[in-house]
Amino acid sequence: MGGHSRPDRQRASRPTLPRSLRCGVHQQMTVAPDTNPASQLSSEMFESPTAYAAALEAFLSTDERATPYLGYRPHSLEDSAAHLTGLQALLFDTGWSRLGWPESAGGLGGDPRFRAAMFQTLWNLDIPIPEPFTTLEILVPVLLVFAPHLSDALLPGLLRGDDKWAQAFSEPDAGSDLASLRTKMEPDGDGFRLSGQKVWSTFGHLSQRSVLLARSGGPGHKGLTMVLVDLDQPGIEVRPIRAEDGENHFSEIFLDNAWVPADRVIGTLGQGWAIAMYMLQWERGAWGWLQQGRFHQRLQQAVELGTPNPEFAQQLGHAYALAAALRLTTKQTVERLAREEQLGPEVSVDKLLLIDAELATWDAIRAYLGPRFEVDDTLQWLRHEYLFSRAAPIYGGSQEIQRTLVAQRVLGMPRD
Repeated sequence: MGGHSRPDRQRASRPTLPRSLRCGVHQQMTVAPDTNPASQLSSEMFESPTAYAAALEAFLSTDERATPYLGYRPHSLEDSAAHLTGLQALLFDTGWSRLGWPESAGGLGGDPRFRAAMFQTLWNLDIPIPEPFTTLEILVPVLLVFAPHLSDALLPGLLRGDDKWAQAFSEPDAGSDLASLRTKMEPDGDGFRLSGQKVWSTFGHLSQRSVLLARSGGPGHKGLTMVLVDLDQPGIEVRPIRAEDGENHFSEIFLDNAWVPADRVIGTLGQGWAIAMYMLQWERGAWGWLQQGRFHQRLQQAVELGTPNPEFAQQLGHAYALAAALRLTTKQTVERLAREEQLGPEVSVDKLLLIDAELATWDAIRAYLGPRFEVDDTLQWLRHEYLFSRAAPIYGGSQEIQRTLVAQRVLGMPRD
């Protein structure tokens, strides 16, 4: 399970301080972010993720601009997306969210541990993490390696919340089996035309662009290509899908001769499957780390909301134990990514741990809060998260597929 080095483009750099900080000026500076992207940061914060997290917590706890996001409870998914765009802008303009991304793409340098520290700090302060941050963690590391011209040009807008992206891989007849997808990609002048249907694209109806997997060649894995397509163009219709909790978490995307220029190809023609496999290590590690913070925070909130009852101690303890296992495992995954290792099928373990922790967390919360969980209007946000948790064994790779991968490719068990 040892890793090997990733492509040079992804190599993390030491965080780069602005000249004033390198000269030992540690006071906060009020400078426009385009002239000094680390306007709220001091040199000590660049030394380690721990120092950075402590400084970020102090900033968010005391700066009045962060007050609207502390303990925020959304009325709807769309309200949440609009409100938390302000948080993205604040973190970007003050420099906090740029640490952990390369300078070439508008960041301040450093490795993924700084980004992980930011997410944990937000959860610790009961600040919801904007959905675009999860998309960033999955898609942008891929662009840094396979399409740096796109990441360099577009990452700042994504980080700040000016742009939102979706991921369009699954199709009605191709979910876990992406090799069977049918969306066609055909040459047309200095670009390509896309025709087909995608489904289960998170936040698709709120996104301006989507990373999309299409068939540019023959059948099977080798005929797939990954592209970045504009969604606000003729030939594309995005329809939100109402989920069980009443929210539009997902969308269908219909493509009818939609246009994508040649410079929006990620990697090369026919490389889509290999890139999708490279993406999985970020999807498993980053998403798992994000969610473990949520589980710990929600369990703590449930304990504070409910009445102490030993009857539920074992169930709550079991959920805490599973969330802690997820935290430890995904922490190791993030650290391996920071060391520039190429992760393999073992990251499916992260996904399996996430499924167990998510289901156990919400089952424990619902049982502990009892009837109040079902009828208290102030807990509607908790009920929505519970309902979404029921999809854990399916989204992002089904539980059965992950178990098969671990059995065959990690443990070496026979196929029969």
